[in-house]
Amino acid sequence: MSIAVLGEALIDLIERDGVFHPLPGGSLYNVAIGLARQDMNVSYLSPLSKDQLGTLLYDNLIAEGVNLPAGRRSELPTSLSLIKLDSQGAPTYTLYRQGVADKDTTSEQIIADLPADLQIFHTGSLAITPSQLSRTFDIFEHLRRNNVLISVDINIRSGASSDQQAYIAGVISLLEYCDIVKASDEDLLALNLAEDPLRAGEIVHQKMNNGLLLLTEGKGGAWLFTQDQRVRRDSYPVDRLVDTVGAGDTFHSAFLTYLLRQGIPQGGLSNFDTAELKSALDYACAAAAINVSRTGCSPPTTAEIEKFISDFR
Repeated sequence: MSIAVLGEALIDLIERDGVFHPLPGGSLYNVAIGLARQDMNVSYLSPLSKDQLGTLLYDNLIAEGVNLPAGRRSELPTSLSLIKLDSQGAPTYTLYRQGVADKDTTSEQIIADLPADLQIFHTGSLAITPSQLSRTFDIFEHLRRNNVLISVDINIRSGASSDQQAYIAGVISLLEYCDIVKASDEDLLALNLAEDPLRAGEIVHQKMNNGLLLLTEGKGGAWLFTQDQRVRRDSYPVDRLVDTVGAGDTFHSAFLTYLLRQGIPQGGLSNFDTAELKSALDYACAAAAINVSRTGCSPPTTAEIEKFISDFR
């Protein structure tokens, strides 16, 4: 069985001491890399630019073992993200998203490129801004008709849309389609559903398709909401924090990997037992801890995650 990813691929320009260091990035691109490093059968569906940066992104996906079903390339330029880190390694983003390659596609093209054995479709972040919602709804309707699980990372980005109110409303309107949603505490507060992240998480979960909600709180750990319970996991301690770029993407890719390896129960996600969900959350938190000890988004392999957990115990 396979998983497909749709969304932004860009170049992160990370500022350190006044110098910008370019690294391949983008939330959905990062998730695809994270899945591939854990030996998942993953396809990346968004087009990549024919410019030099797009070629860098394309070649990197191929080298990591990500499938590119159509290998679509665009004449439009590669998107850029300027990243400034605070004293705790937390990033602030300035995005350049007008007329960029990863948005140069249609719902018909994406649906045509879906793998025949697709089990989970993952998107979110900059791929669910207002200008792309119509395409997203078309794809989600197709996926629902074909019993494909839908995973979304809300990942609200300031400046991603000129109309923040429409942006938030659009994200909320997608929730009823979602089987798995990941959101940080900051994402949930940005939705303006409640003043407390846990309460906002409850509201988001109520709007979902009886699925799983992942709430990440950085060094505060993570929560998993199901229909019947909440499961919490503390974050792993990190000896050397470099930055938190891509930590959520790494977390999400590891969580999806764990679920796929266990095998989705015939009755759906709600039939995972508590022990399995706790193990999935633990695995994802370990992956994120490894990532924040590295520069930029650099997801670990399965062997690295398993060794990290074993050494910690």
